Order: sequence, then structure tokens, then C-alpha cells
Amino acid sequence: MFSMPRLVGLRIALGQFRSAWRGGKLRRRRAALGWVIFSALSSTVAHASEHDICQIGDPVNAKLGLAQIKPSKGTDLREAEAPCPDANNRCKPEIHLKKNELVLTTGRVNGPYVCVYVAGSYLDQGGYVKQTDIAPRPPLPLKAWKGKWREPFGSWIRLSVEGAALKAEGEAFYPSAHPSKKDFPGGPHMGDMPPGPSTPRNNVAVFANPDDHDPEGCRVIVALDKATLIVSDNGNCGGMNVRFSGNYYK
Repeated sequence: MFSMPRLVGLRIALGQFRSAWRGGKLRRRRAALGWVIFSALSSTVAHASEHDICQIGDPVNAKLGLAQIKPSKGTDLREAEAPCPDANNRCKPEIHLKKNELVLTTGRVNGPYVCVYVAGSYLDQGGYVKQTDIAPRPPLPLKAWKGKWREPFGSWIRLSVEGAALKAEGEAFYPSAHPSKKDFPGGPHMGDMPPGPSTPRNNVAVFANPDDHDPEGCRVIVALDKATLIVSDNGNCGGMNVRFSGNYYK
């Protein structure tokens, strides 16, 4: 097992790698998949319906759900830009989803394919999978969400039930809640969880500040499967490299 100092070091390195990678290929993918609006479209995409474009858009109003990969060999997350998705090898990106891996479904379909995002990851890891390759997760009662949830580096989310909705509070840290003063003398970068409220649908709840109408503002998507809270965010919820994304446990 890794010691905590080694885990913190790995997280710092991973954050730097992600930042560099996001500056290249994933930033280009975000133009098609993420939170921005196209400034220019090819003629092929321009004539496509909104369901042909693989993106979450505004997650508060999106029809999100939680599903599981079914095939024993897993499945490929296919590129979203036209003429994809299809069975051609040119539409196979680097991401391969394993059996039982969880994805956020968007309801956006293109023929036999549906647009999904990798649950618990950054919200630019999206693409198409075959609708027959995923299965919705069984619904859980509202009381199953209640409690304080933590992830290994100290970030936490507390969910409480108010009527048919959830309220949230929480903090995220980078590189951890208590980094070494030698390695990180200024202390951790921090971020706050939007309070909600949010009403879960299809095992997914979306939190955003109620007065925040900026599509680039903090958005946190929380999914519940059994005893695991799977969290994804848009990277706008705090200081440099601060993310709520990951798996949380009570």
C-alpha cells in the first residue's frame, strides 16, 4: 500500500499531467463534448439534430441517469464528432470502458448509440456507446443519500434530506486536506460544494448555486450506486486543480 506522502505526491503529479493533457487533446474534445457552445460547426453537424451532439450542456436541466457497462469484454467510448459514431476504427478513442464501469447517460442518441460520460471523472471524458451495452442502475431511496461522505484525500460532502430534495455542504482540497508544509508550504487549494437543493432522478443529483446562471460556474454531478457516491464536476468549484470528482464513502 502507498503511504499518504506518496499518495499526495502521486496526486500532485497526476494533477500536473491532467493539466497538460487537458491543454491538448482533451481541450479539443471539450469543444465537442463539454460545457462550451460551438462557435462554428461543419455543415454535417450544422444540419444534425440536438440529439446528435454528445454534450451535457446545462446539467441542472439535463436528463441524466446512471448506468453500468454490460459486456464482459467492456466497450469502447467512441468519438462524438461527425461522422462518428460508427463501427469504423477511426471512431475508437483511447478510452475503453470495462465491464461494470459506471457512466452518466445523457439521453442524447445517434442511431444505436447513446452519449455518456465517465462517472466520477472530469466532464470532458464523454462519447458514444451502444445503447445495448449499458444497463440502468436500480433506483435507491432518498434516505440512502443522507450522511457525510469522504474521499481518500480529505474532500468531503455532507448530504441532508429536506422533503423530496437534498441539501449539500462540503469542501474539496488539492493536493489533499493536509499536505506536507515542505511540499506545499502555502497550504491546500480549496473549493466549496454548491448547497442545492437538488432532487435526485435516476440515481443522479446535480448541485449548483441557486443564483449562479453562468454555465461556466460550479456544477457538481453526484450519482449514488450501492454504498458509493460517484462525483463529477466541471472544474470551476475552487482554486487551482481543485476537483470534487471521485468516489466517496461514508
